[in-house]
Amino acid sequence: MKFITQAVLDNKADLGIIFDTDVDRSAAVDSRGRELNRNRLIALMAAIVLEEHPGTTVVTDSVTSDGLTVFIENKLGGKHHRFKRGYKNVIDEAIRLNSIGEESHLAMETSGHGALKENHWLDDGAYLMVKLLNKLAAARTLGSSIGSKVLTDLVEGLEEADVTVEIRLKIDQNHADLKGGYANSEMFFGYFTRR
Repeated sequence: MKFITQAVLDNKADLGIIFDTDVDRSAAVDSRGRELNRNRLIALMAAIVLEEHPGTTVVTDSVTSDGLTVFIENKLGGKHHRFKRGYKNVIDEAIRLNSIGEESHLAMETSGHGALKENHWLDDGAYLMVKLLNKLAAARTLGSSIGSKVLTDLVEGLEEADVTVEIRLKIDQNHADLKGGYANSEMFFGYFTRR
């Protein structure tokens, strides 16, 4: 991300877009060099989707922040549904929710994998970036945006963690030290989630 950020700043670009090698994951950088990835990219896509489909459920992987939940539910008026990791799991959960009558139009992981119902749930980073570009172009047409401000404004108010660290622990559920079970795990994980 540092190279695209520097390229955006050096060229005074409105927006920088980056993909992985098979273009199923994406991220962006706004005109001020602010990265639009992870929780911020999900918040941005949720804002765009919820303008088109008010109240819809946004399905994400389980590692999204509590600030994202507050943003989606309180600021945007949507519903945030966390599900287990794996882009296929997140997409399948959105499809399942639709099948039982709970409207969902966006399934996205913090890795940048994202799929939209309107695009037949294809995991397509380019399609997500086209949604951002359409929003940017529409604002430009109306003369209401300088740089990528319209996009940055959409995520205004998203509370973000100071530091995000991913920790994977292998735990033997039968180990004697786990006598406290769930209560001890809550205390342990609470230590890592405090601000």
